[in-house]
Amino acid sequence: MNLRDYPRPFYAINQFCQAHCSELKGQSFNFVMDGGYDYALNFTGETTLTWSINGAEPKEATFECVKGDETTYLVDFDVVELLDTDQRANELFVIDLDQRLVTRVYCHIGYNARLPYLIKSNYDFGAIVVEGKETPFKRHCYSSELIGTTVEWHWNYEMWTHHKYYDSDYYTLTWPDDSAAVQNLGGPFEMLPSHDDVTKVIKIKDTMYLFCLTEELMERVLQGPVFRCNNMIFLQNYDRMYHAGRTFGTVMMDGKTVPCRTLFGSFGNPIKLPDSVLYAENAYTV
Repeated sequence: MNLRDYPRPFYAINQFCQAHCSELKGQSFNFVMDGGYDYALNFTGETTLTWSINGAEPKEATFECVKGDETTYLVDFDVVELLDTDQRANELFVIDLDQRLVTRVYCHIGYNARLPYLIKSNYDFGAIVVEGKETPFKRHCYSSELIGTTVEWHWNYEMWTHHKYYDSDYYTLTWPDDSAAVQNLGGPFEMLPSHDDVTKVIKIKDTMYLFCLTEELMERVLQGPVFRCNNMIFLQNYDRMYHAGRTFGTVMMDGKTVPCRTLFGSFGNPIKLPDSVLYAENAYTV
């Protein structure tokens, strides 16, 4: 079929997104963290959990979850949702059941008085406590292994972008002329002095990385016009050449700033799917 006639063009950047994963329902985890603040997560439902720090009274939250592989989960939830102000925060955990390790990323908006939509990220590493087993000494860690790599990520049937990983703390975003990203993203980006932005790369296991990107440059230079500062975190699986993640930030809609929160995913090279998948009643059929 002609991909211009794809039946779900409105899926945009999240067209290849995984369905929310509810496999952790009923499970509880205790994380011992190197930063000194230990966490407990109790997954009470398919989208609900309770969380606590250092044994404090548990708090309730609604979570999102996608998978990097069969034993690696990316779980995130908002912990501050004062939508009448610009103070918001998000907790994200990569739960690695295979190695019994965990990585935590805490992102918050509103720390900069001059640029209130900037996002600050804090990183912490730890292990999963399992009764009767020795707590692992090993940790996930920052990595420079992607340096020198360029990947063409396909977000939907019309839009693809190039990620150039040339530094452990920065990356460059470009897009080919035949990608819809030229129309969707080109205008604002063409006004920037460069397309480099702040990143962190964390090695989860062989061929799997946590790629953490903050769209800080556009906010500092343009302060708009559509996308404000956004934090995007992906679990990148280089065995299967896909990544899955979430956004946390702010976007302009109808002249107002509103929270930007979505799950998304992409593939590292083009795929061909039969009509039975393209037109399946369940949009997440694979």
